[in-house]
Amino acid sequence: MSQPQETQAPPQASGRYSKRKRAQINYYEQFSDSEDNLSDHDSQDVVKYSRPKKSKRAAHSIPKHKTFPFLQLPAEIRNMIYDYCLMDPAGIYLAATTKKYRRTVERLPPQATNLPGYPHWTSDSDRDDKSEPEPEPESRALVPSLLAVSKQIHQESRGILYGNEFKLLDPLAMHSFLVDCGPRAALLLKKVTLLRWSAYRGMHKGYNHSAFALLASATNLTQFRFEGHLACRSLPKWVARQIYRDAFPWLEAVGAAKGQVDAAVTLVEVSRRNFQSSWYNRRETSDTNPARDLQQFREELSKLLCARQKMMTSKKPLKKAAKGE
Repeated sequence: MSQPQETQAPPQASGRYSKRKRAQINYYEQFSDSEDNLSDHDSQDVVKYSRPKKSKRAAHSIPKHKTFPFLQLPAEIRNMIYDYCLMDPAGIYLAATTKKYRRTVERLPPQATNLPGYPHWTSDSDRDDKSEPEPEPESRALVPSLLAVSKQIHQESRGILYGNEFKLLDPLAMHSFLVDCGPRAALLLKKVTLLRWSAYRGMHKGYNHSAFALLASATNLTQFRFEGHLACRSLPKWVARQIYRDAFPWLEAVGAAKGQVDAAVTLVEVSRRNFQSSWYNRRETSDTNPARDLQQFREELSKLLCARQKMMTSKKPLKKAAKGE
């Protein structure tokens, strides 16, 4: 007979509740050394490529419905805008300077007479002690870049810009200004004032003649004024000879363009201080007559121009060559 098997009683749990068998949870990943070595080996096989450069986006033009139709304005209104942007009633004062190793000009305010390094100039009206000097108008900020907007605006506004009165400090400034302008723009010039004359034996004296050689393209001038002292004798004929010696290229060019030899004589104005025995800021003496001096000056200048024309047009018989030569 088989003997009955003994059954084992289940273990008694200690405590109130029985202990459950739960799997232990880890909140981090376990890596073995072999996995680390494998990852290092795989990282060596990774090829790194540079990020492609982003192409620059082209500048988007302003939509047509947002642009102002400037050219559709009436011509009268456009001219008013041109006058405000390109015209200065006080004139444009220019002095020679150097920018990036290039000779050019810079604009000066009308009050530049009080700045150090610039000479003091006065007009004829300032020489009268009884008259009070008029306040100089403030210079207006111009926008010459307006001419580069379009061809139509350039054609409409260039005459206004070059129609200003350009007041040049000395012949060096005049030379630099005309080099920048070029022959085409020089044809548009209307009024030019030379505030100072280079005299004596300075280096800039050579620019007296060179500046007027470039001015030969400006045959449409309506006025050229010598404001400074010419450093010559005060007799009107000597003043005319001094101007003719250095300015004859422009004087003859105007005569050729106008069809009259002495056409430029009426365009030239000279400060009356040049007709006085002393050119310092003093009152006029009783023996001077501004109208008479100016008339004598123009007569002498016309005489010099006509004499040159007669010499060029005269036909002299050629000398016969001697026998045996």
